[in-house]
Amino acid sequence: MRSFKHSLNLTGLTIFMVVVGFAVQASAQVPRPNVYNGGNRWLITAYDDASTVHAQMATQGLCFLPYVVVGTHIRGIWYSDTFGGWSGRYSQEGDRVLMHGNWGNFIGSDGMVIELTEGTSPKDVGGGQWTEWFNFGAHGSTVVFANARLARIGSCPIIANPDTATQAELEAFAAERSRSVPPRLRKDGKAAESPTDPESAPLAEENQ
Repeated sequence: MRSFKHSLNLTGLTIFMVVVGFAVQASAQVPRPNVYNGGNRWLITAYDDASTVHAQMATQGLCFLPYVVVGTHIRGIWYSDTFGGWSGRYSQEGDRVLMHGNWGNFIGSDGMVIELTEGTSPKDVGGGQWTEWFNFGAHGSTVVFANARLARIGSCPIIANPDTATQAELEAFAAERSRSVPPRLRKDGKAAESPTDPESAPLAEENQ
């Protein structure tokens, strides 16, 4: 009888440990910090790899929308609130943030790989690489290979029902917000040619 009870206790303990293991695994898949929780607005700055001093190029604002957990990472939509019509997708696994997007009605595209390196929310920062290209030519036409710095600076507006919003609703929200952004201007008053345009007029936040 004692052996039977002992077996039941072991079985119960095994089931409990499996449940706890799944719970821990699920919570571990949401990285902390991440690009959404704790402030979903960031500034990204490009530094030209072709320059021996990595000359600073443009800084843009990014807004990250609510994510879903997919496998071992979180995944969501982002858009820029300083360069109209620029948006894309992000993925974060651990400290690594992967991003891609396009601008100018698919005239050009961007890809970023960023490692969040230090800071305490809402002052997190990260660094990595930013590649930008025009979508023409056999292999695309490179705008720049650049180093990049990402810094959390606050919050962007989010959709009214973030916990239940569908992918289509998030897509529509990002598109609407992105379309409402006025053209990013250069120092000469003309429209910036791309998100990394080095002649872009500085953002007000860059002086804070």
